[in-house]
Amino acid sequence: MTGNTPLTALTHVAAAKSGGNPLMSLLPLILIVVVFYFLLIRPQRRRQQQQAQLQNQIVPGQRVMTTAGLLATVAAVEDDAIVLEIAPGVEARFVKQAVSQVLDDSSDEEEDEEADETEELEQEHTAGEAVADDEPEVARDDIEPKTDAKTVAEDKTAAETLKDGEHKAGKKPSA
Repeated sequence: MTGNTPLTALTHVAAAKSGGNPLMSLLPLILIVVVFYFLLIRPQRRRQQQQAQLQNQIVPGQRVMTTAGLLATVAAVEDDAIVLEIAPGVEARFVKQAVSQVLDDSSDEEEDEEADETEELEQEHTAGEAVADDEPEVARDDIEPKTDAKTVAEDKTAAETLKDGEHKAGKKPSA
């Protein structure tokens, strides 16, 4: 045992020189936990609370987007579900948690106005073409058919003149 005594004395001396406070060795670990809390956990909780508040404030008539990207209008709100009108007369039931965003009506109105303007321009364009095309339509005879009627008739008569047991090549099948 006398051989181990100097070794333990050296470890005690090394521990005393390195700052024997165990709190200093745990400080990096504590610092990492605090950083994770402020950078990851706290913002995630805040987002979850905002999302829950948004889902509880949904009222019929609002335009919403689901987590899958489906745009729809809220038709009815129940306890934990909502009924979304996907298209006129088409309704589907979703859980409230499926709603990711409530869309502003102003952005939809701007899109509708732009669509109306493009439709008006298209109608004016087609109306201008109709005025220019006041001439009656004439059937075009200059279009060539893909098959000629004479060749079709010749093929039928050739098929009818084959004798029993003959192929079109003129050879009899071997038995």
